[in-house]
Amino acid sequence: MKIGIIGSNGFIGKNLKINFNNQKKYKVFYFSSYKKFKDKWVNKICNEIKKNKPNIIINCAASQVLNDDKKSIKKLLNSNLYSNIMFLNQATNYKNFKGYISFGTKWEFDTERKYKPLNFYAATKNANDILFKYFSLKKNVTTVSLKIFDTYGLNDKRNKVLNLLLRKYKKNQSLKITPGRQYLDFVHIHDICELVNIICKDIINNKIKGFKYFTVSSKRPIKLKSLVNKMNLILKKKLKVKIGAKKYRSNEAMKPIKKLYNYPGWKPKLNLVKELKKIFDGTNDQM
Repeated sequence: MKIGIIGSNGFIGKNLKINFNNQKKYKVFYFSSYKKFKDKWVNKICNEIKKNKPNIIINCAASQVLNDDKKSIKKLLNSNLYSNIMFLNQATNYKNFKGYISFGTKWEFDTERKYKPLNFYAATKNANDILFKYFSLKKNVTTVSLKIFDTYGLNDKRNKVLNLLLRKYKKNQSLKITPGRQYLDFVHIHDICELVNIICKDIINNKIKGFKYFTVSSKRPIKLKSLVNKMNLILKKKLKVKIGAKKYRSNEAMKPIKKLYNYPGWKPKLNLVKELKKIFDGTNDQM
């Protein structure tokens, strides 16, 4: 069985690459994300899809720009919509293609899990779902969109709140944050990898068909302020955090999604506080 991973230099893609390679039962090919969007990058991957004919494609490549100016809109449309559909369109041209997995965001929904994109980035992810439905109906392939909340794990270089806390912690520096009443929902990257593995097996065994989307939630949301307080109880030295020193963003997502729809049979296994203690204390964490 052949698995194609696009965006293998990103945090999620890199971990999926390691995970699938370690299993030895899949033939895996992968492509890095682009630094600057170019048509030739899309064409190159489309040609490699044609050449390798993977049974399943996992697309982890995306641009997470939160602005909606002209330049940002163009970048988001190209990276999150155009390239996604070009890859899927190419893959559906041969018989052995079974399924396509992509990643959405919690920002596509309100607290009742109704579509209400928080920003243009979320809107592009939402637009993919409509096109995925089209391809599933027209080409009889499975398409899956996983609505990611907050992910974390070892060697995460992204500018996420946990990574900012970690950097300041190591340097013994302070970090200014909001009053911290917004809810966060963290799922460890190892649990994400397990979920993708389960879905791949179910696609191969025809247990999932058509277009489907699923939330990827720990079902244990936590306020940012509460997270900082918990970390201070277990760490060797306290975090230097100035709570309330920053204002909330104008469109800050404050409340968790109530009506979750995680993939049946999957639930996260790793405990947030325990895993963060390992990361902050420098404990080695092998995949």
